[in-house]
Amino acid sequence: MKTIVSLTDLKREEISLVLESAVQMRRLVLSTFKKGPQLAGKTVATLWKQPDKQSMGFQLAAGYMSANSYVYYDVKDVFDCCCALDNMGVNTVVAQCENDNLIRKIADSLKCSFINGGSAQYDPVGVLADLMALQSKTDGLRNLTVLAVGNKQTNKISELSYCLSLFGSALVWYLPDSDYATNRKGVVLGDIKAAFAGADAVIDIGLDVYSEASQYYGATGGISSKLMDSARVNAPLLGSRTVVDALGIKQYAHSIVNTRDSCYASVAMALLYILNR
Repeated sequence: MKTIVSLTDLKREEISLVLESAVQMRRLVLSTFKKGPQLAGKTVATLWKQPDKQSMGFQLAAGYMSANSYVYYDVKDVFDCCCALDNMGVNTVVAQCENDNLIRKIADSLKCSFINGGSAQYDPVGVLADLMALQSKTDGLRNLTVLAVGNKQTNKISELSYCLSLFGSALVWYLPDSDYATNRKGVVLGDIKAAFAGADAVIDIGLDVYSEASQYYGATGGISSKLMDSARVNAPLLGSRTVVDALGIKQYAHSIVNTRDSCYASVAMALLYILNR
């Protein structure tokens, strides 16, 4: 692998390699001493819209492996900047950009390795972090039914569905029938009770502005605890730390948001290492 644009470009063996490597990298993330020699002498340049978890994850990942790391925000001409960084000798470029075609153009144009940090249709690092977090709580990725709820981070849906299918699992997406604007992909259910019933895990991908939460979550302040209770016992929840019951918002005991954060840095480390071997 030289570039990572979309996980749909990868085979099961390649995805497994990244996840297995990330498991090893997570030991360093969780250790007291966080300095390895894997990328000593290498340079990683990342371009982001603004500071967020993704930018922090890659900056830390590069630092944990002794790479030189340079971060740029709100770049006006992403393509030109990526090409300039390539010409200046960086080993890996990570770029975030809404334009999928531009991301592929960048990947095809660079001599150095390239990672898509998130675009309109793809979020390869984020999806790998989701899969890794699920894997750690469900004893593997086989024979799972994973429910996606919401209409915001829809760029995850295609890659999640593709990757889960490679492992014999399935992604189901709940969208209320009243949502006419969201482009439906894969298996979509319009019955909220049927969607949650028996789900092995739930991923809250968030809501767009002005969306009515109760239509997507069964409650105004977030996912209804009754709906979560209808899923598998102790079903892990990604994307949210809380659920809503009759008394209000409460912490969900099986949220894996914190696990997912550590997995993001671990996946970033694994990708940087694999692409720079």
